[in-house]
Amino acid sequence: MITLYGFPLSNYYNKVKLSLLEKGVPFVEELARPSQDAALLEKSPTGKIPFIKRSDAEGYLIESQAIVEYIEAIGPKENRLLPEDPWEAAQCRSIMFLIDFSIDSPCRPVLPAALLGQKAVPEQVASAEQSVARGVSGLRRLAKFKPYIAGSELTYADLAAITVMPVASVVLKMITGKDPLEDWPELHSYFALLRQRPHVQRVEAEATQALQAFLAMQKKQ
Repeated sequence: MITLYGFPLSNYYNKVKLSLLEKGVPFVEELARPSQDAALLEKSPTGKIPFIKRSDAEGYLIESQAIVEYIEAIGPKENRLLPEDPWEAAQCRSIMFLIDFSIDSPCRPVLPAALLGQKAVPEQVASAEQSVARGVSGLRRLAKFKPYIAGSELTYADLAAITVMPVASVVLKMITGKDPLEDWPELHSYFALLRQRPHVQRVEAEATQALQAFLAMQKKQ
């Protein structure tokens, strides 16, 4: 049995959770938040989430990309979420990396301003906007929407898109008033397709609930 550590306010936790659900790999969840506490560092050496543990193995596995690759390796072979063809698999990974590092990562420096009420640093906001715009522009060139982002079959790239990309929309809209994904109608139609899936609905509902609880707690402080 796999134990998934983290919590649904994390988009990468949600990516891994959705991957487990869509792949059909049994798992249980255990609450964990990012921390530099010694107890957590014993499990996640950088103090980040998510991470997983196998009940029949020593140690833990960190980093969402490594985790979803492991999920693919151990899950049902008839339910592939990473293409069997090496070239197509690499294309799928390239989309995932672009989403993670060119759309999500640039938003990280302005997260405290969006979620914690800290003052936004204009230079950081401008940098985030510019970097995300470049990332979105690049993804526009890669996305196929046939009907899925990498082609005709559902892949981990889709699970990354639906769990990771909306954070950039929320964060930058909260700070600047503008959604960087707003003028991409094909993307919104694609998201609507993915949101017909029960597992996507479950993960998004739990993420929304966690965000609402977090924001309510911030207001009380």
